[in-house]
Amino acid sequence: MNSNSIKIKKITESIISLPTLPAVVSKMIQLVDNPKTSASSLARLIYTDQALTARILKLANSAYYGFPREISTVNMAIVVLGFNTVKEMGLSLSVFEFFKDGNSDTLFDISRFWEHSIGCGSASRMLARRLNYHLTGEAFVAGLLHDIGKIILRQYLPKEFMSIIVDVSQKKVDLDEAEMAIVGASHAQIGSWLAEKWNLPRIIVDAIAFHHNPGDAKEDQLLVAIVSVANYLCHLSQIGNSGRLNPKKPDDKTWEIFRNASVALDESDLAGLQNEFLMEFDKTDIMLNSMRDEHSSENLYQT
Repeated sequence: MNSNSIKIKKITESIISLPTLPAVVSKMIQLVDNPKTSASSLARLIYTDQALTARILKLANSAYYGFPREISTVNMAIVVLGFNTVKEMGLSLSVFEFFKDGNSDTLFDISRFWEHSIGCGSASRMLARRLNYHLTGEAFVAGLLHDIGKIILRQYLPKEFMSIIVDVSQKKVDLDEAEMAIVGASHAQIGSWLAEKWNLPRIIVDAIAFHHNPGDAKEDQLLVAIVSVANYLCHLSQIGNSGRLNPKKPDDKTWEIFRNASVALDESDLAGLQNEFLMEFDKTDIMLNSMRDEHSSENLYQT
């Protein structure tokens, strides 16, 4: 077994050893995706998790939503926020809890990485709404998790990960080339393995695996193309930092996917989309702020 195979084996074993998503979050995803679910049944589930209950109430009472009276029940919070926002917050909290190492270094700032991830989720949701794509919640989740493989590398192969970052930042090597040369697997592949471990929907697994080459996706290429463009919008707007020196522009196949889906979107629309995204991100930042306090001592959510 060569050195790269050994490293990949270590990564996969690390993912296998990670806990699954909390039962309340897994069940919440199922409930939100069921059109027959009521606000009261979702609220009963959320009440079983004190931290999630507190965060959802705090978000619903934030200045952004401007409700005229205090929202004191989860039922009312769900009505104000909407099912998808509740699902997005639950998953975001779980992801941050798993990877709450607050230590940053000069070459890879973890707080800026999370800002980029949340920004991509926000941009994906914005594009999904704009394009009348029916799974806006899935778009946010796919965008949020698109680069999660980098965190797996950082936590379980820290020396190799820093070698990748040094090659990118100082030697100007392309990130994907550095990953393959040093580890033998891309962050996209590794992230998709984690999504499979968490039993996330296949379309989200594919969106993570192929966010740089949507034309290779087997499931719902339109969602993958949305995440690819969203990722590029984040880089253009300088929202956070993913560790990539030069952003990867969506390829020709990505724009072809939109054309084949009869979606009026092409490269010339990027400037207008960027302005729309920045306004959308302001809303997402409210959610980010509402989660900061829980781990403020670790500086995880600083932007």
